Amino acid sequence: MGRALRGWWYAAVLATACERPANDDVHANAPPQAPAAPRASVASIRVRFDNGRPEFGKAESSEDRLRAVAVFADADPRDRSIVQALVSESADADAVPEPDTCVRQGSAGARGDAAPATRPSSWIQLMDVGNLELRAGSLSLPLQIRLLPAVIDATRGVRYEAVVDRGRGFLAAGVLRLSGTGGDGVAAFATEVAVPRPVRISFVGDAPPQTGLVRGLATGELRVRWGSVDNRADLELLAGSETSDEPVWLRCRPKDDGEFTLPPDLVAQLPPRSAARPWTLMVVRRSRAAVPGFAEGGLVLELADAVHVE
Repeated sequence: MGRALRGWWYAAVLATACERPANDDVHANAPPQAPAAPRASVASIRVRFDNGRPEFGKAESSEDRLRAVAVFADADPRDRSIVQALVSESADADAVPEPDTCVRQGSAGARGDAAPATRPSSWIQLMDVGNLELRAGSLSLPLQIRLLPAVIDATRGVRYEAVVDRGRGFLAAGVLRLSGTGGDGVAAFATEVAVPRPVRISFVGDAPPQTGLVRGLATGELRVRWGSVDNRADLELLAGSETSDEPVWLRCRPKDDGEFTLPPDLVAQLPPRSAARPWTLMVVRRSRAAVPGFAEGGLVLELADAVHVE
C-alpha cells in the first residue's frame, strides 16, 4: 500500500510541474517579425513610331515602323526604373533635364534586351495579363507574348511585343487604345493615349537633311529645327554617336517651339564626327497615360525622327 501511495505522489508532482498556466502565451518570447517589404503593381508599356530614315552602313532606308513592348510586374517600388528598362524606356529617370537644358549620359536610352546596371532590390515577377491588343480606329495590332530571357537577376516572367512596318496609319485616328483581357490575378483593363503631332527634323544648322543626312555642318553651336509644335506633349532631343567608341550622348529637354540650340561647350563634349562615324540627332515627342489597376508606371507613346550628321 505504501508503494502504491508513493507512486501516486510522484505522478501528481510531475503533472503539476508540467502544467502550463492558462495565460502563458507560447509566442511571448518569440522575436518580433520584420514587416513585409512593400510591393507595387507596375505597368510599363512603350509604343514607338519611328519615321523611315537611312540606317548607318545600309544602302536602303528603313520603313516607317511602329513597335510596341509591354511588361506588367509585381515588384518592389524601388525597382520601377528596372521594369521601365525592360521595355527600352530610359532607366535614367533621375537624370531628366530641366526645361531648356541638357544632361550628359552614356547611351541614347536603355535597351529592352539588355540588363540594366542596377541590381533589383527584390525579386520581380512579370505577369501574364491575357491577350493584349493595340487599336487605332479600325486597325488592330495584337501583341505576342514572349518569355523574357534571364538577363536580369531575380526577374522572371513574360514580355509582350509587336512590330509593324509602314505603321503610320495607327497615328491617323488621333487616339491609341490598349486593352488586356486579364490574367495572373489582374482584371481586364483598357486605357487610351492621345497621339501627338508627328515630328520631323527640318534643319540642322542652316542645312535641311537630304535623305536623312546632313553634310558640311560648321563647328560651334548646334541648332536643330523641327517642322511642327505640340504643347500637349513632352519633347526630347538626343545627340550622340551610334558608332563611336566613346559612349557620350546629350539628352536635352527643349521647349516645343520648333527650335533648340546646343551651345558650343556642350557640342564639344560629343565625339568627333566623320563620314565613317557620324552623329545621330533624334527628336522624340512623347505622351503618356495611366493604366487602370496598376499603381505605378503607365503607357508611353513616342513619335521619333532622326538624322545623321557627318
